[in-house]
Amino acid sequence: MERATIRDVARVAGVSVKTVSRVLNHERYVTDETRSRVTEAIAELNYRPNPAAQGLRRSTTGAIAFVCEDISEPFEAQIAGSIERAAADQYVVIVASTFGDPLRERTTIESLASGYADGIILSPTMGSKAYLHSLPRGIAVVCLDRPARDFESDLALSDNVGAMAWAVRHLLMRGHTRIAYLGDDVGVFTQQERLAGYRKALEEADIPFDKDLIYQHSPDDSRIRNHLAWLRQLRQPPTAHVSANSLTTLSMIHAGFFTGSATFIAFDDFPLADVLHGGVNAIAQDAGALGDEATRMLLRRMRNDTSPVRTTRLGAQLILRHDEGHGDT
Repeated sequence: MERATIRDVARVAGVSVKTVSRVLNHERYVTDETRSRVTEAIAELNYRPNPAAQGLRRSTTGAIAFVCEDISEPFEAQIAGSIERAAADQYVVIVASTFGDPLRERTTIESLASGYADGIILSPTMGSKAYLHSLPRGIAVVCLDRPARDFESDLALSDNVGAMAWAVRHLLMRGHTRIAYLGDDVGVFTQQERLAGYRKALEEADIPFDKDLIYQHSPDDSRIRNHLAWLRQLRQPPTAHVSANSLTTLSMIHAGFFTGSATFIAFDDFPLADVLHGGVNAIAQDAGALGDEATRMLLRRMRNDTSPVRTTRLGAQLILRHDEGHGDT
């Protein structure tokens, strides 16, 4: 007969795994009636807690987690690698993707916190993260790339505003005043910051903001193809373009856009960007430094550091593989 699991207990008691964990750990915020149902289910199933999982609660199994939007996205994959390298001598790293689904994110994090990881580095989805306040005591959470709404934590992110402003200034200095901006969903924190950087550079140059030049939707090859065609038929079409993340850049490439030009800059470098179309100009975030910093923040909190939360912004590099009037660099 297979040994009963905590999920079996939760199913029989009609509660969440998180609630069963709270009962097992003698935590507050569980009603007497719920505690009684869980206790009865434990007795009925002859459930015995897994010693390894109990060890995790005491931070003895050496597991931390990186919960991101999509591990197949090049930038997130690079961060995952840097976290694994930074934690290699102390912890195994569990990586999970949310695919932008807040419910999947919550389910994943609550499962990890119930006996699989002692600390979590989170790249949050949109929406409130107030549920993080209910995680078991001792589970450390730090955020990476964007803050968590309604939850205060240490945060490591890039200088999105400054980096995008730098790229737009570069194009402005070369005579381009009609610069198209193609970005991800408007609700994404990094996209808000990058659009702010775009607008900042235009304002500095006294160039009016033109909403006709702005695209902000989840990357979709067909939709971007149609938008690029629409931009070309404008009375004053753009003479330069910037993209706001690597997924948008890849959708532009799939849509037939030529990226090997001095008039295009991609936010986020990506594999083969140095050879595709003769090279792609790109803003390269320092994934290694971001992963290192987030890991250091997490390990400090796991060692019971109670100092005030802090935000660290790291710079990015503008890589010019094509630069009109100045030769390739």
